[in-house]
Amino acid sequence: MTAPEQPMTMEEAIKQQLALAIEPQEFDSPEYIKDPFPLYKRLRDHHPAYQDLFHNNWVITRYDDIVSVFQNNDDFDRAEYDPKGDYEFGTKHVFGPNILEYGNSDEHRFLRNVVADQFVGNRLQTFLPFIEQIAREMMGKIWAKSADDIAEGFAETGEVELISQFTTQFPIRVISNMLGLPREDEDTFVRWYQHLIEGLGFGGEHFARGMQARNEMWDYLDPLIRRAEDAPGEDLISRIVHAEFRGQRMNADEIKGFIALLLAAGGDTTDKAIALMWYHMLYTRPDQFEEVKKNPELWTNVFTEMMRYDPVVHFQYRYTTREVKLHGEVIPERTSITLLLGAGNRDERVFKDPDTFDIFRDDLHMGRELRSGRYPDGKHGHLGFGMGQHFCMGYAMARQEAIIACTRLMEAMKNPRPKFATHAGITSPNLGSGGFRSPVELWIQFDVDQG
Repeated sequence: MTAPEQPMTMEEAIKQQLALAIEPQEFDSPEYIKDPFPLYKRLRDHHPAYQDLFHNNWVITRYDDIVSVFQNNDDFDRAEYDPKGDYEFGTKHVFGPNILEYGNSDEHRFLRNVVADQFVGNRLQTFLPFIEQIAREMMGKIWAKSADDIAEGFAETGEVELISQFTTQFPIRVISNMLGLPREDEDTFVRWYQHLIEGLGFGGEHFARGMQARNEMWDYLDPLIRRAEDAPGEDLISRIVHAEFRGQRMNADEIKGFIALLLAAGGDTTDKAIALMWYHMLYTRPDQFEEVKKNPELWTNVFTEMMRYDPVVHFQYRYTTREVKLHGEVIPERTSITLLLGAGNRDERVFKDPDTFDIFRDDLHMGRELRSGRYPDGKHGHLGFGMGQHFCMGYAMARQEAIIACTRLMEAMKNPRPKFATHAGITSPNLGSGGFRSPVELWIQFDVDQG
């Protein structure tokens, strides 16, 4: 007969509580910036609704809880300010007036509905040739550099530093071409994009540089918007200028704010998605890369599993509209909530062996993402694009762009392989600047036909 389990003493209970405690400063540590997943697991297992008193917010980490918040617009709002209050929207944001600031309001629904259909379906299909063209042009530059290296005796084979030579430039050049901007100004837009991203962080110098880039870009866009009003073409600026929802169009500041959002948020996430896909194929699962080489259609699986395993964006914010009870905790009204998407995507309650990168996993929906998060195959989707009212409206373009770029890169580079046997890995950016998780650099070698 088994002896009854003895209750813990007060001293034992305190020791256990201390052992499971999480210090909020851990979120700022170098270890967390490099590898947040051990902390994510501790949060999921022991503090699924964690009050961070140091940063004055609550942290949610389990998959099902994050989905519930995404789908509950009554208790959770994306807006920090009241759209009908005194705050002048756009004044403290490097993008200017944009849908990210307006939360669940009528203003958000209007701005989203005006432009949402430009990035899906037949409208998106008309822009795919732009994406293909830019991908080939960027790879042409890589090939030319490799040929110069060989001619000067610097290398026996071709090589490319994929981040600086391709991924940081490619999405912005795609978007600037979609907008109908002059090709000779692409380098300027790349510079503005980089400063806008830095301005999303917490550093005062970064914010000032981002605001300067925004103001320069807005001055540049004014005559282009007026031209699109008078003589519209097939470019995206013309479509946005003349798009209507219930007979209403966006004003000039809203148009410029949306373009800034496109350049920065859309460009940065796609840039880093491409880098992450190649990093995982080269270093995490080179065995599965062999299968991708045989069947390039598997790049869609690489994209989806990347968005689950270690996505570009690890968090989203919400604000409670009333008191909310979760896991025995009471979260006050108008409290900041951090949804740790990266933690939810590794939830053992949802995904088998979640810490393994596997493009053939059978518990993840591998096809096109759906706003509802509910899929006919009954599988769970990744959390990277959100769900519900704030589902990323650029999801289809980001997926298409990343897959096209990776496919074309693999076609252009014969026998691609990592230049170095080891890699520093993926990291989050410095806390003072904006941006999202990705490798800092990624050197690839490939064979060059010297005949």
